[in-house]
Amino acid sequence: MYSKELKTYLLTALLLCLITQAPAQATVFATDSNGRRVELIEPATRVVALAPHIVENLYSVGAQSAIVGAVQYSDYPESAKTIPRLGGVGSISLESIVALKPDLIILWGSGTPTGLRANIERLGLPYFVDEIHSLEELGDSLEALSALTGHPAEGLAAATQLEEDLSEIAGERSLTQGVPPGVFLQLWDQPLQSIGKEHLLNEVIERCGAYSITRGITGLAPLVSLEQVLVKDPAIIITESLAQARHWSKYPQLRAVREGNIAVINPDLLHRPTLRLLEGMRQICNRLASQSVNASD
Repeated sequence: MYSKELKTYLLTALLLCLITQAPAQATVFATDSNGRRVELIEPATRVVALAPHIVENLYSVGAQSAIVGAVQYSDYPESAKTIPRLGGVGSISLESIVALKPDLIILWGSGTPTGLRANIERLGLPYFVDEIHSLEELGDSLEALSALTGHPAEGLAAATQLEEDLSEIAGERSLTQGVPPGVFLQLWDQPLQSIGKEHLLNEVIERCGAYSITRGITGLAPLVSLEQVLVKDPAIIITESLAQARHWSKYPQLRAVREGNIAVINPDLLHRPTLRLLEGMRQICNRLASQSVNASD
């Protein structure tokens, strides 16, 4: 059952639709990750962002003042910490969203619960699905978010800068000789988890001249076994913390352990498809370049 506040909101929305005789023409639009053309009569000024990376990308295109609601861990940049919270990514109530009277809800394609999405759609609330599987799609997302919030110039500038920075990193840091080394990127330790074939970080690692040893596994973030890592024997292991890095010292038979190639990189620079991913990419490329130099000595 809906609360009194939700019923009042829905009734008001229905009355407004009935009062408006002539259909309004959309002035802004963008295509979301599901191929839906999302149209708005005017740029959104009350946006609910249902993932930390969405909040960050809205800031990147100058639309931060439009954000009226966010989820747990939406902590970058610093001022994002003051945005009203709607709960965790997987525990958001429909009523908490409706109470904010949003003119646009931005969903995380693989993170927003399907039931919540269905209810949002059933109520006719305007929403945009954001799911980024490649660096090209990151640029597309920035431009789409900027268009829907009335900041097209900022979005184009951010996407252009992304392309320029990627070209610079690839030109200066990628490995150009020898067999590409294998990388094991650890997302979690208990249970052991890494990136699958659908993950954006495969492209990041490949642009640095290497490859993920788990790139053939189906899914975004599949579970893997210790035996799989031992068999693949990666040249480099990337972890999220010193504790994870120290754990691998138990396996001196691994090439990465023998050669001291265990890197610790802030997960926020890798797990969130935002412009900060470029810094994570630089760190991966630098580590791989250093490994390549040492291997040739």
